[in-house]
Amino acid sequence: MYPEHIDVNVEIRTPIYLTEDPDKLKTCLSKIFPEATWEVKEKEIVGESRSLETFAKIIEDMRIRDTVRSYLEARTKENKCSFTLSKQASCNSKVNLSDEDQPLGGIDITIESDQIDKLVKKITETG
Repeated sequence: MYPEHIDVNVEIRTPIYLTEDPDKLKTCLSKIFPEATWEVKEKEIVGESRSLETFAKIIEDMRIRDTVRSYLEARTKENKCSFTLSKQASCNSKVNLSDEDQPLGGIDITIESDQIDKLVKKITETG
């Protein structure tokens, strides 16, 4: 199912608020992007990954592939796709796409690939 042969670079960014524990936040982010490498900066966590395998598996298990496909296609321009996930949902290993401001900030995701359209279709395909 997952397109291992498509090169992809995923950047994950989220603010860290005073009420948040950076280590717990990294644990939450790793539930969706376990392959990522993380860097805790002064007021944000930044991650990089070369895989969307867990993300694809979660949206398959949640049965939201069609919704995610439409959402990602609408946010794809040239070789990039950018969108925001809910922090709270990620702590429960869920994908919740959001266009609204999050009380504790969202998780900003940017996916880059020379085959971005093919990648979006592949990670969201049914059957």
